[in-house]
Amino acid sequence: MIAKIRMEQFLLLLVALATLVAPLSLADTIKLKNGRVVKGQVVRYANGEFVVLLAPADSRTEQRDRLILFSENIESIEFDAAAATAAAGPGEKIIVLDAAKEIVSTGVELRRGDRVRISASGEMQFPDGRISTPKGLDKPESWPFPGERFGILIALVGDPRSTIYDIVGDQAEIEARRDGELLLQINARSLQGARGAYTARIQLLTGGGAAAAPATTTSTPTVTSGRQLRKQIDVPAERDWTDTGLDLLAGDTLRISAEGTINYSSKKTSGPDGGEREWGDLIRALPVNDVGRGALIGLIGQASTATPFFIGAKVAFEVDKSGRFFLGINDDDYRNNRGSFRVTIEIVPSKR
Repeated sequence: MIAKIRMEQFLLLLVALATLVAPLSLADTIKLKNGRVVKGQVVRYANGEFVVLLAPADSRTEQRDRLILFSENIESIEFDAAAATAAAGPGEKIIVLDAAKEIVSTGVELRRGDRVRISASGEMQFPDGRISTPKGLDKPESWPFPGERFGILIALVGDPRSTIYDIVGDQAEIEARRDGELLLQINARSLQGARGAYTARIQLLTGGGAAAAPATTTSTPTVTSGRQLRKQIDVPAERDWTDTGLDLLAGDTLRISAEGTINYSSKKTSGPDGGEREWGDLIRALPVNDVGRGALIGLIGQASTATPFFIGAKVAFEVDKSGRFFLGINDDDYRNNRGSFRVTIEIVPSKR
């Protein structure tokens, strides 16, 4: 029989079972947010609940109790490294992400160059009615990872304030670009009032003494360069500069295409190539003075020191310096602007 219990009931039952449960030869370790630890075998996860098979109370029988633990009460689950089951393999760890923490520490320490595979499932329901899986929703979010899909799962290493991150979604294979702990975060401005959880399975592929990936595994997408190379982002007309979240290296080839129409005043519109230049534009201090108002422009580095340049509807060029990449609107007054451009960015790393 499966006993469905709340945390208060579970704590009482755990105390009662503590003197009865025999050690398991193979046991998963479930760490609760209150510091308690449960050892057993995780046999199923569904609808935010983990079914855990405990050791038999009597060593002379194979009868084993089952518990259902609610994901909101679980901090992490570590599978037994010797368990050769479909649930988990050597060097794997499962982390639950819910509304309790904006940034979740996985406890997985990485060194630069280590590769890790992450797969995720589950769903979160937000107070505004939106329901997202780790893949996220089509509408981009403005914070904490501007332009990325709302609700998508993100991975960072070391510093939660870092501008360097990797998209996980429901599965990804990433390479650490620095030493530090692997952190996971859901791309939503706020998790307050959200319900449900994502469950992320983490497997070290190289480094840390972990087993290498099986040769038969071919379906997982790989980010071989250790950084995001393709992205779609909305560039709003009401803002001077929009952070793409992409870091460029000298020698990269940058390919950009843009579409859409904006209002760069209450009556005038333009596409990414900008509106027709008028005599009044000659007295304006535009970021790029030799193209029309409303044009899509770019900048690499800090706005205080870098020189903006024209992008338009389509462009490809080799990057001559490293730095953060920003997109903007060629205007000097953004208060009456409306609309946005949809921009696709592709980075082709240098082979030199």
